[in-house]
Amino acid sequence: MHTKTTLQINFNLLTLLIAVSFGLYLIEIYDWILDYEIFIDILLGLTCLCTIILLILIIIEAKTSRQLPSKLSMVIFTAFLIAFTTTYGERNGMLWGKEIIDSAFIDDRSRMDLTLYENGKFLIYSNWLFGEDRFEGTYKLNGDTIIFDKFPVTDNDFIGQKIIIDRTERKIYFRKGKDGNYDKSFYYFQIGF
Repeated sequence: MHTKTTLQINFNLLTLLIAVSFGLYLIEIYDWILDYEIFIDILLGLTCLCTIILLILIIIEAKTSRQLPSKLSMVIFTAFLIAFTTTYGERNGMLWGKEIIDSAFIDDRSRMDLTLYENGKFLIYSNWLFGEDRFEGTYKLNGDTIIFDKFPVTDNDFIGQKIIIDRTERKIYFRKGKDGNYDKSFYYFQIGF
């Protein structure tokens, strides 16, 4: 009987950790506490790590005792887990279908990732030391030219509405110089980075 109680307590703690992780993730993605985002990241990482460790311990305990937690607690845990993974998957394009291009632009202080999906959607993550911005929308592919349906594509005009793919160099050039030609020296996404 002692094992069943310990197993149930640990499983309830696991459910609480999943709920806290999901709450922290929502705070993170919706920028509800923007000034303290680095602390939210640290807490999110710690709760996820504790969740994994506790899940392993519960599996071992359930296997040795040949008992399971209550059905109600398993339903609540499963609901939080599905909500968390679905939100994560939707936010990161995992539910959008096949990726056709995955690329990255990296400079000294930041990184920008561009992913194009077969269904005509794109996802851009712009990351820097203390945060990230996420942009999504639709695009059309005309030969080697990508045409975004909205402009500016991000929160500024850093990326043009029309960008060009150089398949031999595996680069996507996205910024034009003063002469009207694409800047090939620095401003490009590296495909498959």
